[in-house]
Amino acid sequence: MMIILICLSLFIINRTMNGFRLFLDSTIIIGFICLFFYYCCFDLIFISLTNLVLILILLVYSFSDILFGIRIIGLSIPFIRSIVLKYIDCKGFLQNKIRDHLVEIREIVLVTFLFLIFGVQVQLQLPYINFTNYSLIEILGFDIAIFSLYGIYVAFLQFLTENDKVYYLGVSKIRFMLDNSVWSQLTRAKLFHIILLVSVLIPLFSKSNIEFNYQLQNIEYLWQTCYIISIVVYIFLLKLSISIVYGVFRLNLENVSKTVKKEDVKEKDSRHKEKIFNRFGITDKINISVQRSFKDEFWKIYKNQNQYRDDYIKVRLQERITLVEKADRDELIFTIFGRENWENYNLSESIFVFIENIDSDEGKQFFRFYKNFCIHKWNFLRDYQTDISPRTWVKLVEQDILIFDKLVKSDSTFNIFKIEFSDNAISRNLNLEKNKKIKEFLFELLLDKEGVNLDDVLISIKKEIQRFSQNKSDQFYRYTYDFLKFRLVTILDKYENDDVNINLPEYKSLSDAFQNGQRNDYENSMLYSKICFNYLDRGRIEDFSHTKVEADDSKEREKQKLKAQKIQGLILSMNEEYRMAFMLYQLFYTDRTQWDENLAFYDNNIQSIMKHGKQYHGYLFDQVKNIILSETDIDHRITESFLDKIWETKNETIMDFSWFDQFGDQHQMSNFKILYVQWILSGATTSYLKSRINFERGFPIKVRNSLVGKIKGKENRKMSVKDLKWRIRRKEERIGHLCRDYLLLTDQLTTIFTKVPSDKHNLQISVEYLLHSGKVNLSDVIDNISVTSLLRLEWLLRWNYYHYHRESNYTSRTFFDEMTSNDRYYWSAGRGILEFFIVKIVDNFYRDLYQDKEFMAGFKYHLESQLNSLNKTVEEYVELIAERVSGIDNLSILQKGQIISKLNYILFGQDNNIKIRQKENIAINKF
Repeated sequence: MMIILICLSLFIINRTMNGFRLFLDSTIIIGFICLFFYYCCFDLIFISLTNLVLILILLVYSFSDILFGIRIIGLSIPFIRSIVLKYIDCKGFLQNKIRDHLVEIREIVLVTFLFLIFGVQVQLQLPYINFTNYSLIEILGFDIAIFSLYGIYVAFLQFLTENDKVYYLGVSKIRFMLDNSVWSQLTRAKLFHIILLVSVLIPLFSKSNIEFNYQLQNIEYLWQTCYIISIVVYIFLLKLSISIVYGVFRLNLENVSKTVKKEDVKEKDSRHKEKIFNRFGITDKINISVQRSFKDEFWKIYKNQNQYRDDYIKVRLQERITLVEKADRDELIFTIFGRENWENYNLSESIFVFIENIDSDEGKQFFRFYKNFCIHKWNFLRDYQTDISPRTWVKLVEQDILIFDKLVKSDSTFNIFKIEFSDNAISRNLNLEKNKKIKEFLFELLLDKEGVNLDDVLISIKKEIQRFSQNKSDQFYRYTYDFLKFRLVTILDKYENDDVNINLPEYKSLSDAFQNGQRNDYENSMLYSKICFNYLDRGRIEDFSHTKVEADDSKEREKQKLKAQKIQGLILSMNEEYRMAFMLYQLFYTDRTQWDENLAFYDNNIQSIMKHGKQYHGYLFDQVKNIILSETDIDHRITESFLDKIWETKNETIMDFSWFDQFGDQHQMSNFKILYVQWILSGATTSYLKSRINFERGFPIKVRNSLVGKIKGKENRKMSVKDLKWRIRRKEERIGHLCRDYLLLTDQLTTIFTKVPSDKHNLQISVEYLLHSGKVNLSDVIDNISVTSLLRLEWLLRWNYYHYHRESNYTSRTFFDEMTSNDRYYWSAGRGILEFFIVKIVDNFYRDLYQDKEFMAGFKYHLESQLNSLNKTVEEYVELIAERVSGIDNLSILQKGQIISKLNYILFGQDNNIKIRQKENIAINKF
């Protein structure tokens, strides 16, 4: 009873794994159930013919399924697995031997059948056909009937040969069915042909007067034996023929199905699981045959490498792939190289099994061989990658990467590891870049394939990053980390520079949970961000501030803007520590008064980070400081001491400009840039309106000998009046340059200037304080700044004085008089001052200035020079200026018209007056 239940369970397990055949499987299950109840209710007598027939039928139809059920269960139990695998290996070994010696075996089988049947007849003295009772024609009639049947079979084979158009993996399915039939193989044996000949000759000899040494009865038994063998072989050939005929119809149906599926190439990836002809086992058998042939050849060549050419796999693939249609090449490649677990005929599975039992010396040899094999294989497949689906491409590449990974890590002596990292002889011979490792070569192949889902690749890398443990005591830590870094950098580079899009990681803000003074980085965001940071670290990064694609943009311009979007995405994909470190690093990288073109992006994001989690700001800056010092090459300028002072003094009140001296000169940053960096690090708060600068003593002061004496006494060194004046002038310059730097920055970062009192911040208020303190020389401020900066400066001096003075000190001549040179032929303030006075030509506040002959002479000269330089009309130039000042001092249509009219009058008014007077004189004379 238990045997019945076990057999039923094994049958159901196998059919569950391989799919139910509704009618047949249901009948078999019902048969087992009936047998079980029959056994429970009645005594099951195995000598009963009825019982034996039922059991025999069930075994015939379920025996193979029961064996596969045992195999499935056995492979899931570690203890039994080794036994099952040995059985599979033994079975495969026997099948290979039978296939290799098929010619000899079929002869032996026929000889065995011949002697067995003949011996049984002689031993049991079975009835026989007595030739003396029949004529020769009657006896030969039996043979003629057999030959007629075989003639029909031969004609059938000829028909199949002429119409053999159905191939799978380059193999004819019909021929494969014939070649793998035992009965078809027997008809090719020499002994079978002799049997047919003997079946004709024996009657001829028996009817002749030739004497035989044996009894005539034994000769008739021999004839009957030949006849029986011929009949039995033909019966099974008839069964085979019927199967082939039915199979041809199925094959034609399969071809129609393939034709329909070609309309949707994307659905082709499902073919590995959809095998229409599987019910007959033909595609499975061909599949196994192809795999076994490549597997056997692989190991044969590995053991005899000196006897074969290095690129043998290229030759073999070329031979096979030319026999296959383009639509089937993908399946061919997957069949040859794809892994099937626990199958001893599978090439990849045999490699994994081999690696598990490999020693160091064998591992070195196999590593070199398989590296050579892989490079030749993939260099060939590159030429056919359009015929290979992304799914297959990715699976096979990842499989090879795993093989090399197992090879390296399975060697405790590190000999294979040393080969990969030091010996480049193979790489040079195979046109592989000198320092490129085989796994890097394979990963680049993976990304080169069109249609590969890069999001899936990045997700896989991210999961590996999350699992990665930075255990530097691990012998293979550097090996694993380097390849992980290479993969991430490669895919980030492809994302940035190629026309592809991927979903970059998004890491959350600082965790509230800390362990041992470190944040609980359960996503391992620090590792991803470190790699991304190093990828973006190219010194001063290019301008990526323009990201909005316009309809009229050229293709090249659109490409640049899309790349800018991607660079921003890469920066934002890092966690807060590395993101802020990168942005500060870029701010520090510029020299003196230079500002990064991407300042607005950095400003916005740093402020966004510093507005939240204030309790973690100290920890955050420590992390940022360590990243900048350890991951960049700017430590000769930006030192740990400098960064500590930046952070520790960010909220200090500046009582004297000597306060900036504590930072030294090596940082190559202006005083205002230091002030700005401290402002954004403090959170750019607007909660109080207070200047960071508050000098104890005002200027101007009179430089007298008594003052010089006091300073000498304090500083204990010699000083003259000239030296003191130079020091005062130097301080004025520093103040002026700080104010000028602020105004220059407002052109790039408009958010740091506002006319709304409630929106002001201490950065703007500090500059206002300096401008109204009398400590600044405006000539240092207005030197070569833009018209927009001059308009902001005018507003600060003209309208924003009430916090500092009762009355404004600003007049219409302030800027003109403060220029170091306001000569007719040279205005030191540059183009900005000219455009400023063009805008103010309609402002009544400046009316008296435009009546000054000295000013107007210089104004007209520089206006003409500028128009000639730009090659523009007055109207065009005014439009250009109006566009520049929009948002600061918007000009109405009327104002622009008035400006154009007045400029034309300045340029052409005198000539026009002369012409008008001439016309008036002519009119008077005529009158």
